[in-house]
Amino acid sequence: MEHATSFGELFGRLARLDEIDMRVGLICERFESLSDQESIQLLDEAHRGAAIGATDAQSVFLALGWALFEPRLAPRRPELGAAARRAELHHIADFVAPFLDDDPPAEDKRLVPDFGRERPLTLGERKSLARTHDRSLIQRVVRDPHPDVVRILLDNPSLTEDDVVRICAARPNHPSVLQTVYRHRRWVVRYRPRNAMVRNPDTPLDTALLLAPLLRKGELREAASSSELSPPLRLSCKAILEMRAT
Repeated sequence: MEHATSFGELFGRLARLDEIDMRVGLICERFESLSDQESIQLLDEAHRGAAIGATDAQSVFLALGWALFEPRLAPRRPELGAAARRAELHHIADFVAPFLDDDPPAEDKRLVPDFGRERPLTLGERKSLARTHDRSLIQRVVRDPHPDVVRILLDNPSLTEDDVVRICAARPNHPSVLQTVYRHRRWVVRYRPRNAMVRNPDTPLDTALLLAPLLRKGELREAASSSELSPPLRLSCKAILEMRAT
């Protein structure tokens, strides 16, 4: 492959970087210098490395997924998705630029938590509560359906991994809330929130597909056989399992 050596060197450099922001920045910089075809090849090689379970490759792929949502790269995703489909790399196209769902959005059944104030709280008041160190209040804030509240809560030093798993596993959930957790680099480096997001049918497809190669075999098997998850995600989990078996 024409760029296999250069990409191998890139992946090695990325794996040696301790700072996640530096990894994401280097990935964005490299993508800006590559053609669509070369970019798709990079994505394919990174996905395969993560899918076979190599720890360094999975760290690189996690940073690569975040890079796809950066303002420097996000506008380019539709053309990269089209290039991937032309190359018949549909597993890449599905997370770079998944097909949009034509169905109307389902009714939002999530409720704002009851904070015991005998009236609904304003969004501003709920944002303020997301900064609290009171554990009894945090247990309520984790159920808040607004992504802006969740974004503040994720920075709260009193928040625990168990709290984040509850956010990720909650159903019904809103894709924007789950996307907010995915893009928060403090928490998605941890395994349990990643697993909870993949297993939640409300997680956006591109996000779930970017996280699937980072799961262990047991969780991949469960996801591959789950009737709650979308066919593309189940197929991706099956394909990853097959790659790990070789």
